[in-house]
Amino acid sequence: MLQRLASHCPFSLPFTHPRFFLSFYPPFHHRRLSKPTPPLQPPTALSQTYYPTDAYQRKAIKGAYPKAKRVKRADTPLVLGAPGPLLTRPPDVRQQTHQTMQRKLRAIRGPEVTYDPAAEPRLADFIMNFEFVNTNPLRKGVVPVSEEFNAGCTCDGVCDEATCLCLSKEEDESNTNIVPYRRAPDDPHMMVLDPKFLTRKAMIYECSDRCGCNAGCWNRVVQNGRTVRLEIFYTGDRGFGLRSPDRIRAGQFIDCYTGEVITTAAADLREAIHTAHGTSYLFSLDFLNGQYEDYEEDASSSSSDEDNDEDDQDDQVTESGCKYVIDGRNFGGPTRFINHSCNPNCRMIPVSRNHADRDLYDLAFFALREIPPNTELTFDYNPGSEGGGGVGGGVVGKNAKIDPSAVRCLCGEANCRGQLWPNQRKKGVR
Repeated sequence: MLQRLASHCPFSLPFTHPRFFLSFYPPFHHRRLSKPTPPLQPPTALSQTYYPTDAYQRKAIKGAYPKAKRVKRADTPLVLGAPGPLLTRPPDVRQQTHQTMQRKLRAIRGPEVTYDPAAEPRLADFIMNFEFVNTNPLRKGVVPVSEEFNAGCTCDGVCDEATCLCLSKEEDESNTNIVPYRRAPDDPHMMVLDPKFLTRKAMIYECSDRCGCNAGCWNRVVQNGRTVRLEIFYTGDRGFGLRSPDRIRAGQFIDCYTGEVITTAAADLREAIHTAHGTSYLFSLDFLNGQYEDYEEDASSSSSDEDNDEDDQDDQVTESGCKYVIDGRNFGGPTRFINHSCNPNCRMIPVSRNHADRDLYDLAFFALREIPPNTELTFDYNPGSEGGGGVGGGVVGKNAKIDPSAVRCLCGEANCRGQLWPNQRKKGVR
């Protein structure tokens, strides 16, 4: 059979002996059956690859014996560049202070604010711990009324004095608008305060961004900023003062009093500290609260005794009629240096652009009369007192009593009251 098979194969078989096939292909019963592979058992512990138990030991050895890096310093170029000047003497602290003072003064908006060179040594110690601000930073607890509640006039282009809705109304039967500004007699492009407005105790309401008038409206004086140069100088016994090298017209806007706006409770804490270590620069924003005194008294008389048990902070705000205070001690503008005088040449008037907010507004300085160049700017810290300066202030009599705890007045005017105020805080402008 093998021979027959070999005859039919296309190639010849080298070995055709039966034993060859038996040895190469053993019988089926002689073959060994392989045992089935047992299933892999899941690991019973964490892998050392991902969770090594000797990680800390390896790190310790690596940190104790770090590998040294081979650096070919010959291939690294040594670049020195242009060497600067060698420090052969201590730096000029005075020059550095001068540059810091100039930098802070340049940050003030408007015409330049300078200082008398003779006052530089004294001013340097102060200005290094003082920051000039162009707006009033609001501190904790001060919440302004949203602009959504503010309304504007419907004037087109330039406001009409008779129909502008932003102006205050007369309290008489006429109910006409109170026009605060007029054009300067010698400069039709400049708006100054109307002399009739100086006899009033009213707030100026200027137009805002919600009004229909444009930016060139005549009722946008304070918001357009300062137009005169200012200079800080040393007066002697009254400390620093402020003057202008420019001529200031009667009724011309000078600048605003700026500082931190804080709550009355915070002002009381600062006042206790400031009076113990120096003067105070607190101004209460209580101008409009006087218009609500009668209403508050009627409301308090009709309420029960149980309503009087309120928090100390609420009672404090009700008694003083003031929620917020401006502190110009560490943050403020150049008007912080304006001194007091019983016969002042400036007056502080509240100016607002939001009829809905009676607690936050600007404190603007206007010239009461013509001020020649290099004349010290002054205003009355307490215009409501007897014999006060401002408009029609009288001379204090010889028998006038001076509070021993009051701040002494050093203005030297003929109508000097001899004192400023019993309390260090200035009680706003009334």
